[in-house]
Parts: sequence; C-alpha cells; structure tokens
Amino acid sequence: MPRHPDTVIAPNTVLSAARKQLPSPMRPGQCMSRSELADAVNATLDAIYSGRDVTAHYVDFRWIGKLERGEHRWPSAARRAALRQVLGATTDADIGLYSPRRSDGAHIVDGQLEARPGSWDETIHLLREEWHLLVQNDKTFGPEYALMGVSKQLGTIEALLHEVPETLQPAVVRLAAQYAESAAWLNQSLNDHYAGQRWTQQALFWARQIADPAMTAWAIYRSSQQKLAAGRFTRAVEQAEAALRYDQKLPGPMRAALRVQHAHALAGTGEHHAAMRLLDDAHSWAADRRPGKPDGEHGSYCTSGYIEVHRGACLRLARRPTEAIAVLDEALPTIPSRHRQDFASALLTKATAHAAASQPDLAAATAHRALRIARRAGARRVLDGLGQLGTVIRVHQQLPHVRAFLDELKEAS
Repeated sequence: MPRHPDTVIAPNTVLSAARKQLPSPMRPGQCMSRSELADAVNATLDAIYSGRDVTAHYVDFRWIGKLERGEHRWPSAARRAALRQVLGATTDADIGLYSPRRSDGAHIVDGQLEARPGSWDETIHLLREEWHLLVQNDKTFGPEYALMGVSKQLGTIEALLHEVPETLQPAVVRLAAQYAESAAWLNQSLNDHYAGQRWTQQALFWARQIADPAMTAWAIYRSSQQKLAAGRFTRAVEQAEAALRYDQKLPGPMRAALRVQHAHALAGTGEHHAAMRLLDDAHSWAADRRPGKPDGEHGSYCTSGYIEVHRGACLRLARRPTEAIAVLDEALPTIPSRHRQDFASALLTKATAHAAASQPDLAAATAHRALRIARRAGARRVLDGLGQLGTVIRVHQQLPHVRAFLDELKEAS
C-alpha cells in the first residue's frame, strides 16, 4: 500500500533556505550554520520562557539536520516558537513545519505548504500579506492612504492577541510590532511627531515582549530617526548604537540601514570622518548588492543609491555643499521612480545643498521639482522641509526660479 503523501519524507528546503539567509554571527560573509542556528534557538528559548527551566527543549546541530532533511516536521510548541522567532517567520508554515495529523493548520497542496481556510495560520498569513501590500500602498498612494489600512489592521491584531492559542501568541505579537512600527513611520511622514513616537514605543514594547531582535532593532532605529529629525543628534547617535547591538542577528539590508542612520546622526554631531567610514561599510550590506529579492522584511529600500543620498546629506552637514551636490547628482537616478517620498526627500537635500552653496536659483529649481512630487505623494514631512527652505531663499525672490517656487509653495500650503 502506498504511503499517504503527508508521511513521505522530503527535505524541508523552506527551513534550510531561511537558515541560509541569516548571516553567521562568527564567520563574516557566510551564512548561519546548523550549530549556530541551534545556539540561537536555545538562546531564544531562554528569552521567551524567562524564569523557566527549558533545558529539556534545547537542540543541537543534529536536530536541525533532521528538520532540514524532513525527518521531523512537527517539533514541540516551544521549539517551534523559538524557530519562528530566530528565522523571522510568522507561522509554522512559513518555515515548512506542519503536523500530518492536525486538521486546523498547514497542509500540503500540489507540493506546497498552505494554511487551511479558516485556521489561525491562515489569519496570521493573510495579515502578514496585507502588511506587505500596505507598504506598497505607501509608496504608490502615499502615507495617509496607507495609514488608514494600518490603523484598521492594528485594531484587528490587538483583538487577536486575546484570542489566539498560546503557541501562536509570539507570531501575533510580532505582527503587532510590525504594524505598530509602520504606523510610526507613516505618522512621521505625515509630520505627526507625537503619534510617530507613541507608535514607536508601542512597537518596541511588543518586540521586547517576545525578545525579537529584528523588530527590536528596527523600532530603536525608528526612534533614532525621530531624534535626528528633531535635531537631537546625540540622542540619535545613542539610539542608532543601541540598534546596532543586534547587528549580527539581522539580515543584510537592515544592517545597511542601521549604518546609514548611525552615520547621519554622527554627522549631526560633527563626527564627519566616522560618518563617511560607516557609509562605506554600509555598501557591504546594501539591498542591491546581491541578485534576487533582498533578505528580510525591513530595509529593502537601502540600496547603494540610497546610501549615497545619505552621503550627500552628511556632506551637507559637514558644510561641503559642492561635494554633496555632486554625490546627489549621481545618486538620484538610482532611486526607483515608485519611491516618490524618497526621491522627493533626496531632491530636498540637494536643494538645501544648493542654497548652502549660494546657488539660490538652482536651489529653487530643484525644490520646485521636489514640491510637485511631494504633493502627489502626500509627503508632509518633505513639504515642511521645503517650506523651511522657502524661508531661507525668500531674500532672492527677484530671481525667476525662486519666485516660481515660492508661488507654488504658497498654493500648496
């Protein structure tokens, strides 16, 4: 009699691929080994179940090997929770884990692992997919539109936190942290600083609740951005350094983004040489450094071009506006056209550099271009910066480009 399909041993390529996407904490440039994954799982078990003796659940490289070979598909709930957290997965299905005997979770359809309709796994999976869609909505339709969806789903997730089985709590808490951090960024884009800070702290609370290194680092990174925008450079540096303590546990694009933020904050304090070195280092982890889809869910925007845009910003802070303009001229064409807020922000940085270089006509022409993009993108943060620039160059309003910019700025306000 042939064996039931669910009992056939097949390699768990999903789990092994997830492991290979993580950097080795000990061997730069290499992926995480089975032994290193086992160590990370054991450390995460201790963090999740703090104060409890979980040594009976500890694993080693042989156990990881059995999982990857498909000899074992359904570990204990504690081990599954630790694996999901280390590998950045929301559900068991995301890392190829399923129980052939269970009826409410993942099952195999045409060789692919899928969540059963109506199961908790399906609900979590759909919310995760919705998050990705809302990220794209921010790029396409602007932060105000995306924030409506994020706010609605946050309400759904907060209700789920009281309903899901205990084994799925970490997955839902991680989703909550993810959505909260997105709410922080969207409010920041809309210039609502109080709401941005409030959601950042909420994201950090949820991330720390499940000892999730990626979400904890990303929430602290967002806090550093907020401090930088407020001109609190020393605090921005401290927060960036706190986020970098998780560096070895993060995918490449996140490591690049954290270095860029640290560099920008250091430039604000006058540490210009250190800032340039960090930007050079960030290129090693840029999202476009390797072919294919960037690893992880955060920082995928941090390409080589994005890094160079921030080099331009740091050069401007170093009072080297001519060099900043040259760097930005090369970097701007590399920013994808669909990333309208990033493009408008880069144009604002270039316009500000032109103003610092005593080129008010070029500053106005560049700012005028940024203004039109920022208005379409609903980027109030950029619009506020353009308003500040308008105040600076108003003394040159006799120049045609300056007058045209100031007239359209008045219409936009």
